[in-house]
Amino acid sequence: MNCLPKDMIEESASVVLPDKHFLNNLEENADEGGQMMHRDGGKVANVFSKQMPPNASDPKFVDSLIASQMAKLSVADREKAYMDVHGIPDLVEETPELVQKSLLLLQNEIDLLSAKEAYNIAERLDPDYVRDRDFCLAFLRCEKFDCQKAALRIIRHFQTKLDLFGEDKLAMDIAQDDLDMDDMDALYSASGRFLNAYDSGGRVINFITGVPKVYESRAFYNIMVAFRHNAEVQRRGAVTVGWNAGGVKGTSWDNADLNWKLPKLHEATPMRTSAAHGCYTDEDWKEKLAVITMGFNKQVQVRVRIHYGTVQECLQHLRRHGIDPACIPVNEKGQSTDHLEYCLRLEQQRKHERLNYPLRHSIGVPFPQDVLLGKGTPFQNHPGNSNLRQVVSDRYKEYEKAQKGLKKVIAKEIVDAIRGNGGLFLKQDGKKWIPVNGEVAVLKVSAAFRTLRRKGWVT
Repeated sequence: MNCLPKDMIEESASVVLPDKHFLNNLEENADEGGQMMHRDGGKVANVFSKQMPPNASDPKFVDSLIASQMAKLSVADREKAYMDVHGIPDLVEETPELVQKSLLLLQNEIDLLSAKEAYNIAERLDPDYVRDRDFCLAFLRCEKFDCQKAALRIIRHFQTKLDLFGEDKLAMDIAQDDLDMDDMDALYSASGRFLNAYDSGGRVINFITGVPKVYESRAFYNIMVAFRHNAEVQRRGAVTVGWNAGGVKGTSWDNADLNWKLPKLHEATPMRTSAAHGCYTDEDWKEKLAVITMGFNKQVQVRVRIHYGTVQECLQHLRRHGIDPACIPVNEKGQSTDHLEYCLRLEQQRKHERLNYPLRHSIGVPFPQDVLLGKGTPFQNHPGNSNLRQVVSDRYKEYEKAQKGLKKVIAKEIVDAIRGNGGLFLKQDGKKWIPVNGEVAVLKVSAAFRTLRRKGWVT
């Protein structure tokens, strides 16, 4: 008995299959090979190593590719694909026995992979991090406890992490402090983020409104924040919504290679794309969405749906696929409405990282809570420096009346309060910022009191 709703059955029946000659050509471009490919991590460790097919921007070619993928699926697998697309997840029953057995098998599969240089480096740096139970479970859940695929995904993860952040970051969770200025600009642009919202299947919504020039590092960070420590998100996966309807402006959508890489990065993280929807109003987006679709692996390609129309029409398309339009943060023109809220969430996340992650030896971009050591207007106008001046002003009378030993205590209390709010005292070193020790930070606060006394800036 077919349990698919009527509209799903009609969608399945509408698939038009290409001829055999065309299918043979498609095979050469199909992503993710068979068992032998999985056994040789060297061929697939770099998620960006595979070149974009020359006809990836041809929507007809991509439609035929998806049709051929659908034709090869069993009836059961085809039904699972349609259920995923319409927000009805197929969840694995996670028993203690399954978890224990899978963790053992996962390590065996990793050991069988020959080329895993980045993984080996990470294991030497911190074996506990690499073999952490929750870390490994995130990748197992992503692949629905297929240990071979999970092993391959972990190898890709560490190789990508090495390429993006360097060897010293391999055995630690990536934080905003690890991103450079371009990465941070891209991150806070809100062009790609996970919403605080879910579809009817409880899957987190990955909302993309454009691809900035710098994508990989900030996307890697975003995905790991959303998936690394959330077991339920790992189990259910994500539904991606590429929103290009109405007045959305992308910053580098004309870069076909970047569009191709956009979904590739997902294969190096514990994120499972359970379904993907592309919404567009301008016909110019049609070819770009075709390139993005080609970047997905075969499992995701059959779960991609493209919706053309006005803002309201696209929202209704999403509703029919299990996504409440109220969850999509756009106005009647299709423009994002949650930028400020998103940036505030990012700042809270950064504060959490500062208080819970190991202190970085160098930092790419200062936090607004940081105090910068240096002379000149850019330093003094930094929000953290302005905050320090206000705190110093508030405690000036107390400081002036205190004996010498107590003055240092007051200065240290101010340093501790700034650090407790996620702030650091930083000095510039080229393009990086270096945290100074507590003694130097206390001297900076004491100097601020002396400056206040000299200039008479007491409020």
